Amino acid sequence: MSPGTPGAAALRVRVGLALVALACASAVAGPVEVYREGPRFCPRDRPATAPVLTQEEAIARARRLLPDDFCGPSWFVSGCDVLTEYALGSWRIYFHQYKLQGGSHDPSGLAHTYVVLDPVGNCQANIPGTEVGAPR
Repeated sequence: MSPGTPGAAALRVRVGLALVALACASAVAGPVEVYREGPRFCPRDRPATAPVLTQEEAIARARRLLPDDFCGPSWFVSGCDVLTEYALGSWRIYFHQYKLQGGSHDPSGLAHTYVVLDPVGNCQANIPGTEVGAPR
């Protein structure tokens, strides 16, 4: 196809539209997930010979690694629902903020986060979830 043919012009238009669509998609894409790191949010300070954490100990350790006041209480957050899983040699602790509404936990539009600990409590990952106000 030579540059002056009608097919070449149509191809240039399609390529141009595709590039514009790609640029728009990149501009409106959500934030990239960023891990919380460092001794405050993801310490790796426990010897491998330390005792294996119980579920309650894992939750308490993970809660200390959350941002200050993540689980409230505050005007928007009454507390956090916590789910735990021990699988493949690590604790996975999921925290989801809630607001008390009529005696029920309402997590709508609130943030969640994950903390992953090895069996003795060293942080493997501290992963922020949705931002406040994001749809579920």
